[in-house]
Amino acid sequence: MTDLNIGGIVKRTKIYGPGWRSAVWLQGCTLACKGCWNKKLWPTKGGTFYTHEELLSELLSATDCEGVTFLGGEPLQQAEALLPLLKDLRAIGKSIFIYSGYNRDELDETQLACVEQADIVVLGRYIQELRNTNLRWRGSENQVVEFLTDRYSTEDMNGEASEYEVHIHPDGTTTVLGYPPTDPQSLYS
Repeated sequence: MTDLNIGGIVKRTKIYGPGWRSAVWLQGCTLACKGCWNKKLWPTKGGTFYTHEELLSELLSATDCEGVTFLGGEPLQQAEALLPLLKDLRAIGKSIFIYSGYNRDELDETQLACVEQADIVVLGRYIQELRNTNLRWRGSENQVVEFLTDRYSTEDMNGEASEYEVHIHPDGTTTVLGYPPTDPQSLYS
């Protein structure tokens, strides 16, 4: 098995899918969507390489998480290494959410097999001219949330909304996930 190049992991989040989830950003993307918010994840150099077993162990150590969301970069550009992990997570009962800039008709057999392991997918390029930060779980209006199993439905989206989280780490540093208001004062109102 090939190792996965991971740009980042957040063990517990509520903004990248329904319920408490782990979020995994895969390193590397050649799609280069104009206005992409994750350009630092475009290079294939960088990130940390995880074996299948290491990443599975890391994800299973997250307590009370019902699922895992894969983002990027571009997760499906590491489809051969990702597919066995998705199958193991599914066999354990974890839900799977995949974000991909590919359209369904662009997927090869292995990439399509990854999508078929998911409960929820968002497919399609980010289009800067269609940017809308008030959409739940997607960045531009052309992208559609697809529910591929009966585990979740549109009711689990709980409507449209801009979401963000601020994680305060033990050392006092912070990480902001999602898309906070552009006016910093509104964070305190």
